[in-house]
Amino acid sequence: MLLCALHVMADDSIQSRYERNVQHNLNAWLSLIPTHFVIQNAGNMGVVSAGIGWSYGKRRQWETDLLFGYIPKHDSSRGKLTTTLKGNYIPWDIDLSSISAKVPEERWVFEPLTTSLYINTVYGHEFWKSQPGRYPDKYYEFMSTKFRLNLAIGQRITFNIPENKRKRHSRMSLFYEVGTCDLYVRSMFQSSDVKLKDILGLSIGLKFFTL
Repeated sequence: MLLCALHVMADDSIQSRYERNVQHNLNAWLSLIPTHFVIQNAGNMGVVSAGIGWSYGKRRQWETDLLFGYIPKHDSSRGKLTTTLKGNYIPWDIDLSSISAKVPEERWVFEPLTTSLYINTVYGHEFWKSQPGRYPDKYYEFMSTKFRLNLAIGQRITFNIPENKRKRHSRMSLFYEVGTCDLYVRSMFQSSDVKLKDILGLSIGLKFFTL
């Protein structure tokens, strides 16, 4: 009887360990599912960019977005594609129903500050990773035209869709950002003619949350 009891306990332990491993693997795969879709205008990543993203953290205050954009040809011979990897941090939010009784509870949420750090690249032979020989030594030191590092701050307002009216999305966010990139900042420090307002750009976008 004692041997049988020990055998059952051992089977339960193995099964428990197995179930934990299965759950761990499932959680890892589930974390790869995008939580939202995003579309954005401007932001040094193209006239229009669209992609997917993931939100995480206890309050979903962290986000990672992957976007693909398009730059029209304008004065060049052809249009160009871009790819952007973007990280967002939203330190706090305000439930507007706590301010006005006319706003349904937790229906509208205002996020007074969003911060973004992102890197993007433009596809095309005109852009390079390291400085070509036609430029003086260290003319573009530590920089390239292939990759741009961007910084932006903004605000966001979110509409939480009532559960009985949800179909594909749980909430939608409208946001704007004011940002710049490393090349513009460098230009401002190199030339007194370039002012802060000259290196800042405005972008707007929408996010559709599914999870």
